[in-house]
Amino acid sequence: MITSKAIVFTGPYNVEIQSLDIPKPGVGELLIKTLYTGVSSGTETRVLSGNQTGGDFPLIPGYENIGSIVETGESTSLKSGSIVFHTGSAHTGRFTKCWGAQLEYALVKETDVYPVPEDLDPEDGAYAKVGAIALHGVKRAQISGQDTVVIVGLGLIGHLAAQCAKAYGARVIGVDTNSERLGLAAAAGIDYTINASTEDVKAKVHEYGNQDVSVAMDVTGIAGTIKDTATLLRSMPWNPPYPPYPKLVILGSYTDPIVLDYDPLFMDEVDVLFSRDTRPDDIKEILNLINEKKVNPQVLNAKCYDAEDASQAYKDLVENKLMRVLFKWE
Repeated sequence: MITSKAIVFTGPYNVEIQSLDIPKPGVGELLIKTLYTGVSSGTETRVLSGNQTGGDFPLIPGYENIGSIVETGESTSLKSGSIVFHTGSAHTGRFTKCWGAQLEYALVKETDVYPVPEDLDPEDGAYAKVGAIALHGVKRAQISGQDTVVIVGLGLIGHLAAQCAKAYGARVIGVDTNSERLGLAAAAGIDYTINASTEDVKAKVHEYGNQDVSVAMDVTGIAGTIKDTATLLRSMPWNPPYPPYPKLVILGSYTDPIVLDYDPLFMDEVDVLFSRDTRPDDIKEILNLINEKKVNPQVLNAKCYDAEDASQAYKDLVENKLMRVLFKWE
């Protein structure tokens, strides 16, 4: 057994550092000492509010953990000292496992870890899960260099989706009401940005996209915005030559019912795609994209807290003072 610190949500908006015992690794298992964990802002603040299905307090949240293997069980091939990414400990003791990544030591099956490229900064590697969620949305839409893409909502996932779309060769237009987020998108090389609070979004999209937007991605988490996002897509002509069907991608978590207007979805024959989280191949690919500098998470200017300061960090997130938080555990 080894004693591990953990970030524990003990009740709505109550964050504490508590301890639990982690057993030694068994067959096919690894004991991992955490270097960094990331906070998926929307998901973890929802968990903290008490509105997450299955999120029974007290719980250990989080699904972004990068660490070093310190002990290996039988029938494992990775070596001690290897840096790996995983999405949560298999063992969370008396605490509900609400993914369970926010802890000092984790017990993880070797089949559930992702080796990190040797020259990748572990702080950047902590973006593997949220980056993969964004990448999965881009892949669902089959985005390529032939596409002009509008991304509405440049929070953590939307920003990374914009970078992934650029990495896939698309021309990208980013839309948000927050000037700081728009600035971060511009710094990341996004082609055009539109401030929805001060500009006519549809007119600007047509100006920048030459009325040829093939993919519109809503990443706001606000169900009511989706029908407006759909209107940004190009119209489908009645006569040939016919371009590929325009695509509306709904990416992220939406708690309210989604209601879509019949027009323009019907008239423009829009394909509506829901992007479900991520897959293992997405995590492997995003780690490589980050390592190759095709996606640059450092643009987001994440604030890195000591894990002991978790209570303050989540308070800052809930108050919308930050978009991205990392915890340092060493």
